[in-house]
Order: sequence, then C-alpha cells, then structure tokens
Amino acid sequence: MSLISFKNIKLFKSSGPARAPQPPKEEPESGPAKLLQNPFFFIFLTSLVLAYFLSYVPTKSLPEFEPGDIATADVIASADLTVEDADTTEVRRQAAIEAVLPVYGFDPNVFLNIEDKVRQFFLSGRQWLKTAPPAKDYALIQKTITDKFGLDLTTNDIAALEKAEFGADLETILLGLLEKHARPGLILSKSLFINRELERGFTLLRGTEGEKAIRASEILEIKEVKERFVAEINGLDLAARKKGLLISLAYGFVAPNVTFNKVETEARKEKARADVSPAFFSIKKGRVIARKGDEVTPDEAKLIRAINQGAQTRKGWLANFLGTFLLFGLLMLTIWFYLRSLAAARTALKHYLMLGLTIALSLLLYKSLGFVADTLSQSARFFLFADADSYKFAFPYQFGVLLFAFLTTNTVALIYAILNSLLIGYLFNANYFLMIFSLIGGLAAIYGIKIYQRQRRTATLRAGFFLVAPLNLFVILTFSLIKPRGAEPVGALAAEGFMAIIGGLLSAALAFVLLPIYENIFRFVTQSKLLELTNSDSEIFRQMALEAPGSYHHSLIVASLAEKAAEAIRADVLLVKAGALYHDIGKIKMPEYFIENRNRKIDAHKDLTPSMSTLVIINHVKEGVEIARKEKLPAEILEMIEQHHGNSLVRYFYLKAKEKVDPEMEKIGEETYRYPGPRPQTKEAAMVMLADSVEAASKSLKNQNEDNLKRVIRDIFDNYLTDGQLDDCSFSLKELQMIAASFLATLLTVYQQRPGYPGFEFESKPRKKAERPPKKDNHDRNHHPTEEG
Repeated sequence: MSLISFKNIKLFKSSGPARAPQPPKEEPESGPAKLLQNPFFFIFLTSLVLAYFLSYVPTKSLPEFEPGDIATADVIASADLTVEDADTTEVRRQAAIEAVLPVYGFDPNVFLNIEDKVRQFFLSGRQWLKTAPPAKDYALIQKTITDKFGLDLTTNDIAALEKAEFGADLETILLGLLEKHARPGLILSKSLFINRELERGFTLLRGTEGEKAIRASEILEIKEVKERFVAEINGLDLAARKKGLLISLAYGFVAPNVTFNKVETEARKEKARADVSPAFFSIKKGRVIARKGDEVTPDEAKLIRAINQGAQTRKGWLANFLGTFLLFGLLMLTIWFYLRSLAAARTALKHYLMLGLTIALSLLLYKSLGFVADTLSQSARFFLFADADSYKFAFPYQFGVLLFAFLTTNTVALIYAILNSLLIGYLFNANYFLMIFSLIGGLAAIYGIKIYQRQRRTATLRAGFFLVAPLNLFVILTFSLIKPRGAEPVGALAAEGFMAIIGGLLSAALAFVLLPIYENIFRFVTQSKLLELTNSDSEIFRQMALEAPGSYHHSLIVASLAEKAAEAIRADVLLVKAGALYHDIGKIKMPEYFIENRNRKIDAHKDLTPSMSTLVIINHVKEGVEIARKEKLPAEILEMIEQHHGNSLVRYFYLKAKEKVDPEMEKIGEETYRYPGPRPQTKEAAMVMLADSVEAASKSLKNQNEDNLKRVIRDIFDNYLTDGQLDDCSFSLKELQMIAASFLATLLTVYQQRPGYPGFEFESKPRKKAERPPKKDNHDRNHHPTEEG
C-alpha cells in the first residue's frame, strides 16, 4: 500500500496563520549591475569582438615598377591574397572559343521545294503538249521554263522532253536521284569553309533529329554531287538522249540544303567563354616579389600590378566589419533565444557567457596558431611539417566542445559545436572540408564524454585520446576518397592525418587544463567537484565529527536517505548527497544547543525563553550559509543549506511558548517561530528537507517498527504539503510516493533489530510493577522535532 495517498494529503491549504509567509521580493538591480545581467549587452559585446578579429585589415598598395626598373626596396606581400590571373583566364577562354565547332543547319524544306518544282515542271510540260499548236515555238517555251523554273535548257533538250512526252519515268528517276543525295546534306562549296571545318569538322543541326559533329568529308558539295549524278545516270539502262536529258535536269534542280549558322555559332562561343571560371593564384603573406637593387622582370611587374588591382577590388574594412557584426549578431541572438527556451534565465545567461568567452578564445587561438603554422612550415625540412595547410588540422577545434559536454548538457554542447564549425568555415575562407572536420570531431567529443561519464575530469582526456583523435584520422582518409583523384599527394595526406591526430590530443589536453578554471569562473557543480566535496576526509567534516558528533552522524543518515530517494526519482544523486552532508554545518558554532549533541545532564535551553531558543535554533541556517561561503562551496549547495528548513515553523518552541502565556491576554504569532526561508526551489533541496525531518522524527520513536516509521513519514510529508513548503519544487505525487517508499526502506535497514548475543545480558531486567496501560510512542502529529534535526 502506498505511503502517500489523497486521503492523507490536504489538498486545500488553510488560509490562517499556519500558512508560511512569502519571502520578500528582491529590489530590481540598477546601473552597471543591471547591465551585467542583460543578455543583449553580452550579445552585442560578443558580436563586436568576433567581428573585430574576423574583419580583414586592408592591405597597402605595393610600389609599382616597369619591367627593367631597379627595385628601390624589397617588395613584399603584406597579406595572404588570392588574385585573378587575367592572362591565364583569357588564354583559357580563347581556348574554349577555339574548341567550339562551327554550326551548320540542315534545311529539310529545300528538298521539299525541289520536289514540288520537279513535279510542277513535268505537269506544265504535259499540259503544254496538249495545248500547243502543231508548229511549236521552242524559243518561247525555253524562255518560259527559264523564267518559271530557273532551268537553262537548250532547244534540243526541250525537243527531247517533247519526244519523251515529259514521261513519268523520267520524273521518278530524277526525284530519286535528288532525294538520295539531298538526304545526307549538300553544301554549296567547301571552298567557303573559313573556320577550319576541313580540319576540325563542324556541328550539323538537323532539327528534331538533334545535332551531330561530322567531318567535312562526310558531306558533299554541289560539284561533287554533279559528278556523282553523271556516274549514276550513265549507269542506268536508258537511251543516250534520256541520259543527257536527266543530267541536264539534275544539274538544274540540285540545290544546297546545308548552310552556315553564324548566330548559333557566335552564341555557343559566348557561352563557352562565359563558362570558363577565372583563374586565380594565391600569394602568401611575406612572399618577396622583388628584392632591393634587383632588376624588375616583366613577370614581377605583372604580379605587383595584379596584387594592387586585387587589393583595390576588395571592400573597405568598415563595410566588412559591419557585415560580419550583423551576421554574428543575428547568429548569437538566435542562440540566446534557443538557450533561453532550454533553461531558466540565470542558467541560460551562464551558458551564453561561457559560449561567448569560449568562442572568442577559440578565435584568438586559431589565428595565433595560424601564424605559428606559417612560421614553422617555412623553416621545416621534414615532410610532415612542411605543408602549411596541413597544420590547420592540428588546431584544437574540439576543446570547447569537450568543456561544454562535461560542464553543461549535450544540447548546449551541440549548439557550441555547430557555432564553432561555422566560425572555422568563415575564418578559413569558406573551407568546407575543414568545417565538416570540426563538426564531426565535435560530435565525437560529445559522445565521448557521454561514454566516459562526468565523474572524473580525466573523461575529457579519454574522450579526446580514444575517440576524437582516431575519428579525426578517419575523416581525413574519407576526404582523400572524396577529393578528385591526384588532387592530393601521398605526403600531404600523411601530413594531414598526422596533424589530425595531434589536433585531437591537443583538444583533450587543453580542455583538461581549462576545466577547473571554467568550473571556478562559472561556478559549475560537476560530478567530479561533488565527489571532492563529499570526501569524508575534508577538514569541515573532521571538525564537525569532533565538535558536533551527533549532528555529523545525523547528516550521514540524512545523506543516505536522500541519496537513495534521488536514485529512485532520477534526480542528481551526488548533488543531493553533498547537500545533505553539508546542510547542518552551521551547528558547529553552537553544537550544545541541539539535542543530538547535548549532554544528557545539561540542558542548554533550560534558562532560555522559547523565543530565544528559537533564535538559536534558526541561527544554524545562517551560520551554515556563512561557513559555506567561507569554504567557497558551490551556490547550489549553499542554497540547499539555506532552504533545508524552508520557512517552516519551529513547532516545539512555538507550542512551548503558547503554554506559558494566557491566550486571552497575549497571542503568540507564528512569524517569530518560523525559519527565514526561502522554501526549497529544487527537488534536490526538498529531498534534503524531507530526509532531515524524517530522520530526526524517527529518533523520537521508542519503537522503530514499520508501522511507526510509516506514520512518521506520512505525517512529515503531510505537514510540509499543508504548510506549502513543497510548492516551489515541482514534485509530482508519484515522485512523493517513490521518495516515501525509499525513506521507509532505508530506515528499516538502519533500525534493523539484531539477534541477541548468547551468554550476554546487556540490558538490565526491569523490576516487576503493577501493570499500567501501555504508553504511546513519543511521536505526536503536532510535535515534529525537526528543529532539533
């Protein structure tokens, strides 16, 4: 049966004096303090710093010389520049234009028109035979044929046609010959080729049939076709007169159907020219172009002019700075709102400040290492260190991700990994491969911390050594497969792989060194920090064990109760344990006033009024907070010390005060007998409060059997729920049930009765007296000795 049920819980809080007063609201900060709490101020500041260091410094123009001049000073490139090679670009464009084949068009309508003319010619001839008088005027018909059909026939040819009666057989043979030689395409004359068609060929457009590149020998000119007409007609089984007649007609009707398309050719040349990307060459900062006293060569003069032209085409520093500022301002603003959606304002601001500091530190580190890489690569002789570009893979890109993964959540670490990758891509001139390299390494760092846990700082070293570094090498090998064949020599690949491993190792080492610094700056309570704080050999615990042994023993049992309950509801176990161990350190100041430390023969409260005793009891919270600050304990533990009694009532002395006054003459208010608070704000703090009260109340029982312990737990929980002490910690009913069950199991273990020792009687036997009615356990619903716990 559940220890907590709706029957026992008072759902409707009383509106009388039993309800705990609310703590006063803090006055809003003003001035510089308010500005330092404003996230938009830090967004502006972060964007300003990033934009300043990312914006390029305008390069100075170099002194120009003509070929043959003597250089008056060393001419040195003042920055890394990528300059367009106009001459090489023009050469490539001209080569692209030359590669374009001339375009010729095939016109199928030419043969259709010829066919129509042939048929009209024979039809007109047949009609002329029918209508012409016996004495025919051949000169007239010759003129008519010339004007209408463009044929230059002799009177003998016309007489032969008359004799053949313009026969259909001649018409069919003629059309067949014309179609046969028109189908592949006919050109007027190959002497008209002026674009080296005889050498290179040309592109023939055939309408819906598409286009085809053909050689000049694959197409015939009119002269060649006429020769073929003669050969083919002479091979026919016809009379000599008809053969001559067919040759004359074929010569007259044949026409070219392939012509040069100048518009399409020029359009293709322009497209080919436009498709050629400009050629660039890189100039490293510090390169000596011309030395003082040397004669300037034409190539050097050309290079100087190219550098100056490239510098002039770049935008000014202010425009670049403004654009970079707006870009990163928008990016950082988006990140802030996303962080705010993940956590409370204070936590989100802490995460953002850490992100801004780390990204700025990373930028400075990358730029500094870039300068070091250029210096080392120029003086190196061994091939693994001679390539300046390979050094970029040795930069500790993942150190920030390791810090975030260890100190914050995986989600926040992923946000930083993405931002860091974008920064790297922007810093190194849109290097896509380097950006992907950084992002994959960051994901590996997050997963590595998840695998090796956050209990020890060495998890950063293990994640970097055993996961990030090998994965970096794997990514380099993957890039080598993606890049074009032959684009990267084996030596460069080996250098990049070696540097990638170095980058993973450096990231882990740097994160390990910075981890305690970040913990102190941003007051993070890590699992490793909590393990250090819960070490029983610490000075504060030794002092407590000597000066307040009862309170120390009480804290140990409270820690056991709270730790097991935290495991049950999946809260922060180590934080709960640490808070429970430190919650009563304030009792070190005046231990004799607390019952667990008090000598049985001396009652320190004997001569004090209830109100004065209450002040002494309440003061242990204030003393504990002061000791926590002196010991530089994390804010989370300090808050648990401050909240472990909430603003609950010191019931024992409150009831004692009411017993000493006449209720009709004087009223005793609860305000004097309540802790200052505040109420527990987190589940961890509330568990410490519940465990503290339950452990203290269980000590008041003479018989710690299961039923009595259940009653203690039930009444303590009901009292705090009714008093509103759990209103701010977001416990669910299921979680309260799980905590109660965990408390009961732990207490039953603590108070487990041992079997007697045979042969020993440690307890004196009570004298026989008259039977008396049994006494109830020393546990009253209205008397919780929490003030003594």
